[in-house]
Amino acid sequence: MAPYIHGHHASVLRSHEWRTVENSCPHLLPYLTNPSLKILDVGCGPGTITTDLASRVPEGFVYAIDPSAEVIKKARKHAADKGVTNVRFEVGDIFHWQELEGVEEGEFDVVHAHQVLQHLQDPVGAMKEMKRIAKPGGIIAVRDADYSAMNWYPEVPGMREWLDLYIALAKRINCDPNIGKRLHAVAMEAGCDRGNIEASVGTWTFSTPEERAFWCGLWADRTLQSNFKASALESGYATEEDLHKIVEAWKAMEKKQDGWFAVIHGQIICHVEDRS
Repeated sequence: MAPYIHGHHASVLRSHEWRTVENSCPHLLPYLTNPSLKILDVGCGPGTITTDLASRVPEGFVYAIDPSAEVIKKARKHAADKGVTNVRFEVGDIFHWQELEGVEEGEFDVVHAHQVLQHLQDPVGAMKEMKRIAKPGGIIAVRDADYSAMNWYPEVPGMREWLDLYIALAKRINCDPNIGKRLHAVAMEAGCDRGNIEASVGTWTFSTPEERAFWCGLWADRTLQSNFKASALESGYATEEDLHKIVEAWKAMEKKQDGWFAVIHGQIICHVEDRS
């Protein structure tokens, strides 16, 4: 697997910990009406979406995996703090699910992944494994950003440089930061029939002073404090001066009273057919 471009600095987890089912997987909501669902959450991070999912299936169970032992520890604490017990967090990844205790082929009603495929060198392979784990008649729910579709107003010097740099760094490690627009194509390549795939778009919008402070502030911090900085410098794609200019761009965007930032996500629901 490719190294995770963001790492797990507090500035990164600040974004991850904000995520809920409502703001991060609305495409899945219509499929959560059965309280007894068994769900696998792939790349769960600090577990806020996972725990929210578990609270919505009180008679069911959510099994969540992430390669980072550090964030799995945070996820377990988050669930405990929320009093949610029908959830299990384990260190692991989708390519080695056979090594996980309690995970079997064709076992889960829902296999969910949020902002995961963009960080993988083999997203088609990951989708194939998710398909193997899902029950016949179950679903795979995936959502990923399309960085190339991100947009903002007004135009602030340095913002385009940030976007170009991020996309270049992701592609450097053979990942696709724009995969959101082709999730349906990835699913088709993994063997899902196009007629069984629902494709849609979801958004995050940051416009109020509070929203801009959250989004712009965490990206300003990420630029100099997360793995993003090391990747940018080691690759030679940016200098310290370049990164400081990007930080100033985020700070300027935060102060814009008419500032607006949109994150565009592709979303898919794949209905898994009977394998017989």
